[in-house]
Amino acid sequence: MQVSSWLLIAMMASKYTIKEDATYNLLFQYFSSVFIFGLFTTHTYKLFVDKYEPEESSIQTFLLFPLIGNIILGFLFFILDIKFTSSEILKSNYTAFGDYFGLFVDDIWVTTPWFFFFHILRYVTQKQMINEKMISMEKMLIKSELDALKTQLHPHFFFNALNSIKALMVIDHHEAREAVDQLSDLLRLSLNIGESQTVRVEEELKLTKAYLFLEKIRFDKRLMYYFDIDEKLINKMIIPISLSTLIENAIKHGIAKLKNGGEVNVKIFEEDDNLMMQVINTGNFVKQDETKRYDGGIGLVNLKKRLELQYSGEASLKIEEIEDKVVSTIIIPLAKTW
Repeated sequence: MQVSSWLLIAMMASKYTIKEDATYNLLFQYFSSVFIFGLFTTHTYKLFVDKYEPEESSIQTFLLFPLIGNIILGFLFFILDIKFTSSEILKSNYTAFGDYFGLFVDDIWVTTPWFFFFHILRYVTQKQMINEKMISMEKMLIKSELDALKTQLHPHFFFNALNSIKALMVIDHHEAREAVDQLSDLLRLSLNIGESQTVRVEEELKLTKAYLFLEKIRFDKRLMYYFDIDEKLINKMIIPISLSTLIENAIKHGIAKLKNGGEVNVKIFEEDDNLMMQVINTGNFVKQDETKRYDGGIGLVNLKKRLELQYSGEASLKIEEIEDKVVSTIIIPLAKTW
């Protein structure tokens, strides 16, 4: 960049400063002097600016750097012009201080474009680097937050499963052992998918079915569950332990509180260019007070936060009561599921 700039400036300076009848030797000397002095000075200036970073200081300091640099480089050009101008021309055309000062100002104008474009390019480059750094830091922050949320969710999820086995130990030791085997499978599946920021719908369904199988042992006839899955969507990517969280919430805050239990229906379908994951359970959607709706505790709070972070606010979780059933729906744009 500097080399090409100074080659152009040296050519223009040679054309307009050296007379047409000048020898090639004189022309080459002037061209080489402008090129070398200019390249050396601006490279030194660049190193100086990189070291002190005036744009990080006040606006006065930022403006002072190119001003002083331009004056110094203009003065060097002024010396070159004096050196390569014959004594006869100096005596006839430069008789007063104002004549020399005019030449000095002209030389400053020659070097001004370089300083202007240098600082514009530097500003744009640094702005881009800062933006890229901020984006990278935001991604790292989001990933760390998601990891923290998943770490928080795992014990919460399995404490509920362990409570189910604890209750079963009193009733049936054989089924309790079977439940431990299912919990082992559940843990393995959870650990496998929990390491990723996103998983395939099919993998999430495996975790969901393992959890429901475990809860079925606990609730027996009080729990009935059904799946209605659009097979075209099983390879879409979603956040892990999302559908499972809805089902856990449906059982803990719905089925478990009903004397006769109820049903859990799991649906995955496409609607308005969105991936819809829906859990419908028997029960009622309770309000804590007029301003705060019941959200099912840590599981759903966690899920809402993860959806917000992963999809930058474009995904949502909706919970409502329709005809004495609680309908919990995760809505993710299909464009975000690749």
